[in-house]
Amino acid sequence: MSAARGRGLGAAAVLLLLPAAGAISTVGCAARAPGVGSGIAVVTAPADTSAVLVRVAGEPITAEDVRRRMEEIPEASRAQFVTPEGRQRLVERMVEERVWLLVAQRAGVAERPLVQRQLAQQRRELLIRTYLTEAMAANPAPSDSEVRVFYEAHAAEFRTPATVTARHIQTRTEARARQALKLARSGQDWAKLVTRFSTDSLTRASAGLLGTVTREGSFAALGRQPALAESVFALGVGAFGGPYRTEHGWHVVRVDESRPEGMRPLESVRPAIMRQLGNQRGQEFYRRLLDEARHGLGVAADSAAIKGFVTQKRAPREMFKAAQEIGAPRQRIAAYQRLLDEHPDSDVSAQAQFMIGFVYSEELKDYEEAERAFRGLLERYPRSELAESARWMVEHMRSEEAPPFDLFEADSSRQPPPGAAEGSTGKP
Repeated sequence: MSAARGRGLGAAAVLLLLPAAGAISTVGCAARAPGVGSGIAVVTAPADTSAVLVRVAGEPITAEDVRRRMEEIPEASRAQFVTPEGRQRLVERMVEERVWLLVAQRAGVAERPLVQRQLAQQRRELLIRTYLTEAMAANPAPSDSEVRVFYEAHAAEFRTPATVTARHIQTRTEARARQALKLARSGQDWAKLVTRFSTDSLTRASAGLLGTVTREGSFAALGRQPALAESVFALGVGAFGGPYRTEHGWHVVRVDESRPEGMRPLESVRPAIMRQLGNQRGQEFYRRLLDEARHGLGVAADSAAIKGFVTQKRAPREMFKAAQEIGAPRQRIAAYQRLLDEHPDSDVSAQAQFMIGFVYSEELKDYEEAERAFRGLLERYPRSELAESARWMVEHMRSEEAPPFDLFEADSSRQPPPGAAEGSTGKP
């Protein structure tokens, strides 16, 4: 079954998220579900929540069942089922769900080992998640005093750097910049001077605004200019400075605003501190719960057995398959090399050696390394069925000549591109 079909069937299991498969009347008549026969009896729904609305193969769906299902629907989606039409759709979908559940059970789906493992996993996860959610609720939130202590102890993290907001006039020559500076200091309108003198098209329309700058000197329009930033910081608010030279030209600068270094107020960072402390306390609380539970259950680990299990070598074919699935060429080469280091004489070692040369040659175009790998195959695995292919690659890989063999045979999982003719080599 394809992955797309598998995902489609998985989504179909959540019937409440899908349109009804067919209109099933609930107005005092009988109805049939596709492929089920006459196992459904539909009756008029009275107001009594204990009354039966529908019977599916003799099993009832009551108004109380529908009410409970309504409570299970996420609140954001519940509104679409509160109208008479919505309740009708909900009943129909619950009938569909019951129909397919019974059909699946009669088909023996519940007895399948894979299904049983998945159900066991879901049950295990639900039990653990429910218990831990309740247990972790006993972990108190950080107090105001803890938040303040953290704030004061990490003051450096909450400092705001000194900044200035500045504007500039950029010119091609120093003489032109000095002329603009003289006029600015004489009181002429700054915006008009920017329009008249500045060659910076990015800031001309905003009266030369450079924005807010720190001492590190990262200007939005000019890039990183620490020397210029230092000069600007030396000016007072409303002062003009220059000409200053950068790779962009000559600059006359006006400072509009200056802010000294400070601290972000505690209240502005309180939520972030609460989250950080909450995460830390939660992890510590969880570890205490786990340690207590392990001690209470008498967990005993055999460290030698564990070490032997986790350090055991993977089988050569498993390593070869894993290497095939790696996308990046150099990482794939490294994986093939690990196979050779751990299993130099396995039944796939010659293939791994060949694939190292193949990747170097066909993907990285590093023919020196490719030749080294192919000659290594000839030296270490002279009886391999790939030896002849390796010889051909050494002699011809630098040319455009197509090899007389299928390069993809050396790597069975890497098939030729779709539409390639039979026997295609994959050679450019």
